Amino acid sequence: MPDKGKIMSQAYYEKQSKLLNLYKESFVRKELNNNETVIALKMIGFSETIAAARVREWAALITAIEPETDRARKHRLKQQASLEKYVLQMLLGKKYYLRLKFLRKELTKDETVKKLIKSGCKEEAAREMVNEWEVQIYK
Repeated sequence: MPDKGKIMSQAYYEKQSKLLNLYKESFVRKELNNNETVIALKMIGFSETIAAARVREWAALITAIEPETDRARKHRLKQQASLEKYVLQMLLGKKYYLRLKFLRKELTKDETVKKLIKSGCKEEAAREMVNEWEVQIYK
């Protein structure tokens, strides 16, 4: 759903729709409660009122839940995590996402610099940026 007149690509819309369906399935299976679902929907770009309306709508539609194998559940959760990563990366921007990964020590300094260069930064600017982030870690 475009918000404030923003244009979104077809790929982004499809992935966001798929993630929305995965959240709905998790809510119906009672893996997420009302508040967690609203927070998840806000995280991917919905406003508070729209997210709450969606959750109320889903709660009214709850029907019999089909049993799910452990393998299917793991696949669904893995797919959900991957789509969340993509949507957040698109919403927040590549630099912010890499900064978060670097500060959590999920990426090394060299890996972060390489990814910044790959995303369009000049090498010198990328190294400077990562050095600034590194200073934040040790403060």
